[in-house]
Amino acid sequence: MEETDREALARQLKDADGAAVFLLVLICSLLLSLSASLTQRRQLCLALAGRTEEAAAVPPVLPVRRWASVLAVGSLGFFLCLAIQAWRDLAPEAGRAARQSAGRSLWASVLVLAAAVVRLDGLDSSAAPSASHTLAV
Repeated sequence: MEETDREALARQLKDADGAAVFLLVLICSLLLSLSASLTQRRQLCLALAGRTEEAAAVPPVLPVRRWASVLAVGSLGFFLCLAIQAWRDLAPEAGRAARQSAGRSLWASVLVLAAAVVRLDGLDSSAAPSASHTLAV
């Protein structure tokens, strides 16, 4: 095996290891989102049952949702980097189908990351004090 082939395989192994780690981070993000949804559901059930004091004592879900979004944005940023790298590393003799596939993967990564950033921004915006809260002080 030539040294350049060995280097390419080593880089692919490193990328595969990184992908596995960031897929696990995405799974953690999903589990945090599930936890927040179940907590919010519990709060709603308590409120519907007339147990408003217990419902008010349920921990807030916004911090959990924020952490889930931060983990998702970080992971999706890694996958965007992989897509950029794959697009850049296309050999000049790569066929049209390979170029289209790499381009589509790059656009998909950009759009998914953009959606995650918009969601995180929305969570941060909903956590910011509104004008009515600041005027009441």
